[in-house]
Amino acid sequence: MSETNETIYYKVSYVVLGGTYTGAIINVDKRPEIGDEVSFDNNVFEIVEVMELMPPVGNFAFLHATCRFLREVEMS
Repeated sequence: MSETNETIYYKVSYVVLGGTYTGAIINVDKRPEIGDEVSFDNNVFEIVEVMELMPPVGNFAFLHATCRFLREVEMS
């Protein structure tokens, strides 16, 4: 069995629980995991669910991540 070092790129659809905050679609090079934090729209969110929307095509995958609001981004 041969190992590949092929990088997979992800297009992730983030949906925020509760409907107060808008979601986002973001290209990332690391698969999001439950418990990870993600920032968009000057807010920080915690990922609570990750689902594959369709099988990867080559080195590209589509994911859906549900998240919850944690805090506003701290500006320095």
